[in-house]
Amino acid sequence: MSLENLLKNLEENKRFSVQITEHRYIHPLEPSHGKLDLNEKLSDAIKGLGIARFWSHQVEAIDLIRQGENVVVMTPTASGKSLIYNIPVIESIIDAPDTKALYIFPLKGLEQDQVKNLNRLFSAVGHNLNPRKHSRIQLMPAEVYDGDTTPYRREKIRSHLPNVIFTNPDMLHLAINQFHSKWEGFFKNLKYILIDEIHTYRGVFGSNVAHVLRRLRRICGYYDSNPQFIACSATIANPKHLAEGLVGLPFKSVEKSGAPRTGKHFIFLNPHDSPYTAATWLFIECLKAGLKTIVFTKARKITELIYRWIIERAPDLAGRVSPYRAGFLPKERREIEQRLFNGELLGVVSTSALELGVDIGGLDACILVGYPGSVSSTWQRAGRVGRHGQESVIVMVGMQDALDQYIMRHPDIFFGQSHEAAVIDPDNKKILKQHLPCAASEVYLRGDDKVYDLGKIRPLVDELVSEGHLSAGKKGDIWFSKKRMPHREAGIRAIGEPFDIMDENNRSIGELNGYRVFREAFPGAIYLHRGRQYRVMNLDTERKKVICKETDVPYYTQALGKEETAIIGKKEINRLASFTIEWGLLRISSRITGYEKKNIFDRTRLSRHELEMPEYVFETEGLWVALDKQTVNAIDTHGFDLAGSMHAVEHASIACMPLFALCDKGDIGGLSYTLYPELKEPAIFIYDGYEGGIGLTKRAFEVVDEWLRTALTIITECNCDSGCPSCVQDPQCGSGNQPLDKEGARFILRRWIKAQI
Repeated sequence: MSLENLLKNLEENKRFSVQITEHRYIHPLEPSHGKLDLNEKLSDAIKGLGIARFWSHQVEAIDLIRQGENVVVMTPTASGKSLIYNIPVIESIIDAPDTKALYIFPLKGLEQDQVKNLNRLFSAVGHNLNPRKHSRIQLMPAEVYDGDTTPYRREKIRSHLPNVIFTNPDMLHLAINQFHSKWEGFFKNLKYILIDEIHTYRGVFGSNVAHVLRRLRRICGYYDSNPQFIACSATIANPKHLAEGLVGLPFKSVEKSGAPRTGKHFIFLNPHDSPYTAATWLFIECLKAGLKTIVFTKARKITELIYRWIIERAPDLAGRVSPYRAGFLPKERREIEQRLFNGELLGVVSTSALELGVDIGGLDACILVGYPGSVSSTWQRAGRVGRHGQESVIVMVGMQDALDQYIMRHPDIFFGQSHEAAVIDPDNKKILKQHLPCAASEVYLRGDDKVYDLGKIRPLVDELVSEGHLSAGKKGDIWFSKKRMPHREAGIRAIGEPFDIMDENNRSIGELNGYRVFREAFPGAIYLHRGRQYRVMNLDTERKKVICKETDVPYYTQALGKEETAIIGKKEINRLASFTIEWGLLRISSRITGYEKKNIFDRTRLSRHELEMPEYVFETEGLWVALDKQTVNAIDTHGFDLAGSMHAVEHASIACMPLFALCDKGDIGGLSYTLYPELKEPAIFIYDGYEGGIGLTKRAFEVVDEWLRTALTIITECNCDSGCPSCVQDPQCGSGNQPLDKEGARFILRRWIKAQI
């Protein structure tokens, strides 16, 4: 069979053909080339690797780098971005053999791929250099310096510094920045810093990485180096703004790709029954057709369940397919990647963990179980197939979810939509406070600091002094860290300490961070790992451990909870024609009060159980809208339920937030009050689900009109009578979606928007 036969079978299948809402062919594109002048020996080496010409975006970016600019390149996957930074680095090494470069990747798997490519190029260039003319040049193989590098190897790398070091933000934070004196020769000659896949640096992670990079710039200044920054990104709305926010310096952007594009079939499938059943069937059909296939899911639980069902329905595939997700131990992930690359595995079921450019060989088919949450992520995942010049197919399977159904009904909006913005907040107070002691322990803070504006953040510095984290110097305007190594207390991938998940034999099977521990690992919860179910027996908050026991049950669990909010401070107000929206600081108090057991296959509730869990309190950013007396009276006159109407507005507006900012709707929380005491009016609150806030609600505040219009469209176009998961119900609602009034929500949104016209 072939791709052509698979498509034909889909169209002829009576069950699935009627569920296809869109089949769009993305036509191939011819490349656009440019002229690039290169050192003859470097040119010969690149030609020897099969690269005869350069695409226009490569030429544009390399020219800007040669001019000394900080550059961010935003082009699709497989568009040759690595040559953009490798060529200037090699040119500089040929001109000045002591030149150093630091390559930063978000995942260890990406480092391993890229170091092989660069060393292959190093080797080719080395063979072409004239020994007499270039006698001092030794292109030492680039080295990976990360958590998997042995202590012996680390010492050897530091004592015999290569020209290029590959690392990740975690290692930069914990090992390189912290022990910069061991890297003096490297920092003194550091000319380039590459930051790849910057679109992944968003939210909490991105806000932390912004400070890791600022601390890196301070260290470079200490050694009198001023490196250029080169950043690469998948397609987002704001690559230049994001790069500048991450690094704190101005950038030039290159955004028009000259790379060719292979043809892709993009199919929207909106199943009448379970989307997981449809995805499982599609996966098996793709493998039967001889297509190497990847399935992307939106949750760890679903990854494990689909893998389990595939093996149950096609036992002959056991050993030829595998699940893959974050939370797997590093050794497990590397093993799966290698088996995919060498063809031992025919397919994989993955969360977003495989969205990035780890080289796993040529894939032919991509199945998206649910809209990934953003246009950017959808194309990033779709870019995993057809990378070897062959035509490919992407099938997006719609979920009974408001955003999914909006996309299923509006394919033109999806294909024509501008990409979402990646949002970070380096000014997050909690994040900034955990990095300032790290910065001070590396190079003491000064009033005239070249990176941190001490005048602006002086109140935080004073707080850290009073809390015993910083100490002031005797001469004034100088601060030192009270602790020699505060870095271990500053996690950068989440807000909150990680919890180890252990089985009954004390074997580690994963980890969870922050509030997710309470929502996913409460006593009685079902935790999934590699197709196996584990019941949580104990959540030990003091030792940061979750103890599980393997089980086999036909249900999954969903947390229930209660929340309260308090307004701490108002920052901005937008007075519109019919309502006022405010944005500022909130205090959220949340407690898990119980959980539901739900049928794996149809998501019906089987039982409800009560829990006594500790309260989780955090401060964050959020926005709120109060309902005036006229609106409340009109709601009552029309017979709508006030609490249900507000609750439904809250759900619909949260559901469409990912259309405007790169996030998951699980990153956002909401609350509704029929009478909020401080405002003395009914009010709807929507907040960032992370301590300190990460800029998501600020983005919604900035595009409020378009945001609320989209929420109204989601409600209006759904054909249900009283509200369903495709419009106003939220499967993660802590109050079990009670109460909800769909028509009342539509009335409120129409009233707000009508006044703006």
